[in-house]
Amino acid sequence: MDKKALGANIQKYRKQKGLTQDQAAELCNLSTNYFRQIELGNKVPKLETFLRIAEALNVSTELLLEGNLSWTAEIRSNELYKKLEELDPSQQKFILDTVSTLVDGIKKL
Repeated sequence: MDKKALGANIQKYRKQKGLTQDQAAELCNLSTNYFRQIELGNKVPKLETFLRIAEALNVSTELLLEGNLSWTAEIRSNELYKKLEELDPSQQKFILDTVSTLVDGIKKL
């Protein structure tokens, strides 16, 4: 596991949520020092702690693990699928046609 990537992802989502390390640590029921060590990539949290961090930051565990997994592309496709499910069929077709056109254009580069 790339501890630095995990820590960087946690830090990224903590900052997006507008939390300080102290606030995030408190939400996770962790010491600020331990939380800081996780963000720096010096410590890897236990599974239970990792899940509390994801919950406190309101972010999926997959996103926190991004850069650590060989199946990141599968995760992204699942996220895209979830977004598409929110749309009606005509909107889904529009998005898929647009993506298809973009992919075809990129292949020609």
